[in-house]
Amino acid sequence: MSQSDNGNGPRIAGTIAGDMQPCWLCSRSVSARALFCHGCGAVLPPRELDHFARLNLECRFDIDLEQLGRQHTGLTKALDPERFVARGARQQAHARAQAEAMTAAYEVLRDPVRRASYLLEMLGIERVAASPADDPDAMDLRGDLAAAPDAAAVDRVALDVVHRIEACIRDLSIAFRTGLTGNAARVLARLEDLEAIAEAARERRAAFTDKTP
Repeated sequence: MSQSDNGNGPRIAGTIAGDMQPCWLCSRSVSARALFCHGCGAVLPPRELDHFARLNLECRFDIDLEQLGRQHTGLTKALDPERFVARGARQQAHARAQAEAMTAAYEVLRDPVRRASYLLEMLGIERVAASPADDPDAMDLRGDLAAAPDAAAVDRVALDVVHRIEACIRDLSIAFRTGLTGNAARVLARLEDLEAIAEAARERRAAFTDKTP
């Protein structure tokens, strides 16, 4: 993996060992990113690619979610196994494996928490564990949630959490864009803690709803 700086912080470029490989059917050399053989048109099995490369996106935290969705939809539609029934079981299996790899990449990249975690892993940055002592605001939110007397009070806490999550995502964007990966790791730890509080709020809200006659 290599990094370069174009003035807007580091950019990550996934390198692929042995970028060209022979087609399993006709032996013509094809690139790692190819879905179909350039020579015979056979469906190729998926190769080891980072999630960004697999979906033809620039490797960065700030991605266009609409573009991500379009890429995933278009590629998985092109790889629908039913389109290759006449080509036999092997090509159908390759199409299915390619589509599954696309969806796995999409599920990671569409979520900012998972996307940030994946980027830190790609960069070899050690994760930071959330510490309640370092985040008194999170402790206060948990206390407010535990003391909430009704669904309306839970909703107020949940809304506060949502605003803090949005702020964390903005901070993550800045940290990655400026190359402050250590700060990104700390912000991600806080974000994961806030996501856990949001989930707890949803569960507590559901408990109040269940008690409603």
